[in-house]
Amino acid sequence: MRVRLVVFDVDGVLVPVKSSWQYLHEFFGVSGEAEVYRVMFEKGLIDYVRWMELDVMLWVKARGGPIHRGELVEILSRIEVDPEASLVSRWLKRRGVRVALVSGGVDLLVSRVAEVVGADLWMANKLSFDKRGYLVPGGVPLVGVWKDRAVRVIAGALNIDLENVMYVGDSIWDKPAMRIVGYPVSYRDEEGVLRDVARYEIRRLSELVELVKMIEGEGS
Repeated sequence: MRVRLVVFDVDGVLVPVKSSWQYLHEFFGVSGEAEVYRVMFEKGLIDYVRWMELDVMLWVKARGGPIHRGELVEILSRIEVDPEASLVSRWLKRRGVRVALVSGGVDLLVSRVAEVVGADLWMANKLSFDKRGYLVPGGVPLVGVWKDRAVRVIAGALNIDLENVMYVGDSIWDKPAMRIVGYPVSYRDEEGVLRDVARYEIRRLSELVELVKMIEGEGS
């Protein structure tokens, strides 16, 4: 067996923040209100599109006026990408392995991370803006919270069997994606929430190099 595609979750894996949505909630000072909407979603009282809409409305209300796309880009630019991410991505691509990102986080962050690491493809939930570039409540849930569908779409687009896909994730939201791939890898899973689905575990991104070598019979 050979690893032909590595799909990375972004929040908590390639960047230190566990949730780019929560990062923006904290920036605008609406974490308490946002938590209420999260619980409503988890109880099935609202769908994901409505959840996105309510969250964005919190930011606009807190600002007291429209928020431009450029401002959100600037806020999210303060989140650093793990320097090992680019090194590992380049090593994988030299071996002919494709690299993709799948995130339930904000697309404005994921697009920058994808550029930094040189990802072949990426999918994330998209915020919506009007013609002048101002934020509009709502968005397009290309991923939602469960990421298995996005992984299937990317693998299909690259004509790669799921058994040849490695997925690297760090939270309960990654479980569905990890269940469908050949090489599910948990990242810094201190609480063990992925123990029942992860086949491998790493604590640094650079450990993927030896892991891939081991899988392909080149290392111990």
